[in-house]
Parts: sequence; structure tokens; C-alpha cells
Amino acid sequence: VVDIFETNDGSEGECATDSVGNVRVIAGSFKGTKGPASTFSPVELWDVTIKKGQAIVDLPFPEKYNCIVFVRRGKIDVVGENNAKKHVGPQAVALTEKNGDVLRIQAGEPNTSVLIMGGLPLDEPIAAQGPFVMNTSAQITKAIRDYQSGKFGK
Repeated sequence: VVDIFETNDGSEGECATDSVGNVRVIAGSFKGTKGPASTFSPVELWDVTIKKGQAIVDLPFPEKYNCIVFVRRGKIDVVGENNAKKHVGPQAVALTEKNGDVLRIQAGEPNTSVLIMGGLPLDEPIAAQGPFVMNTSAQITKAIRDYQSGKFGK
């Protein structure tokens, strides 16, 4: 678990020293702390708690990664260019653009909890049907046949 601090916009002339929350790293890494999960491709998965309502935090995030923010509890604003804000309520999701190396969020209330997930785009075709996700329709058909015959995953 890594402490996070409120972003100082420079107007007060001093740096924040009191933690406003923390990051529990599940996969990937955050400020040198690695998560315990092993993955097949590079991913980030963080459980972030912001204890102080209205706190603004900057979370360093790999520049070329796609990023998804899921609000588990509370509400946030995702702060973009020119301080434009996108409101995200409880149990909602935000997809962010790949145009920087920092994710800035502002908690809308105390004890806000979010999951931050992301990874490199795979740039592969996607075919989906029911619970099956593959690259082609033929692979989906084979997966369904394998499942029905008891050979799925073998």
C-alpha cells in the first residue's frame, strides 16, 4: 500500500505532506511498489482510496496504456486538459484517452474508492459471442464446440 498526496497547483507555495489516501497495487506497479498478480501482458490494476473529500491527486500512469476508472464508492471528477472535468458517479466507469502520463482525479466526497485498470492496446481483432472472446468467428465456433464436448481449456 502506497500513500498518495494532494496535488499542489502551486498557488499556496508549499507541498502537501499529509496523506489523503492510498493505492493498493494488485498488478503492475505504482511508485516502485509492485503488485502480487502475474499477467500475460503488461497491465496496471490499482485499488485507490481517497480519504479526503475534494482532494485532487495525480496518479502516474504509463503514457501509451489505455485506462479505465471504475468508481466503487463515492464519486470523482476526471480532470483533463485545461482542467476540464468529467464527472463519474458511484458504480460508473470512465475510459480515458492516451494523451499523457498522469491520471488526475478529484474525489467528490470522503472515502472515495476507485479501481484503476489499464494496459497496452493489443491491437488485435475481437470476436465475441456470449462468454467467449476470441480473434475470429471461427475461433468462437471452435471454442463453443470444445465447451459443449467437455474439451474446453484442454
